[in-house]
Amino acid sequence: MREEIKTFLTTLENSYDAIIFYKELRAELEKNLSDEIKNLIAQKIPSYSNLKVIKLNPLKVPSSNKRNCNRLAAASTELKPKMTTKTFVDNDKEYLIKVLNYGETTKVFVFSTKDEIVKDFDIIIEPNNLKYHFEDNSEPLKIEQSIEADKIEIRFN
Repeated sequence: MREEIKTFLTTLENSYDAIIFYKELRAELEKNLSDEIKNLIAQKIPSYSNLKVIKLNPLKVPSSNKRNCNRLAAASTELKPKMTTKTFVDNDKEYLIKVLNYGETTKVFVFSTKDEIVKDFDIIIEPNNLKYHFEDNSEPLKIEQSIEADKIEIRFN
């Protein structure tokens, strides 16, 4: 039994450098690559296609001063407004998405801040991972249900 332990510890000692190498390799693979590096890879490898993903987050709306507001008895938390809107923008402020919920219908408007028509893209609405395809952004997407959106991604093919 002692001989087996001694052999095991010796092989472990010899493979320590390999363990460190693979640990560092794994850490490097888990890092997110910049768009510049992805584009360089796409140029070198013909079969690699760089999927362009743009992440949009909710636009922060300044909250009003609620200390001076009177709350009426009818202003219950159970009442929901008939229409709600939420606006999403990307970090570079190149795209804006407006999600409009009216009753049980949702309309999703996609805008380019450069006033261009955006073609052939998908949007993914989180937290439910709902995916919808747009041929172009000239018309809003109409969904026959109310959608809750926390984050949105635009993916170009």
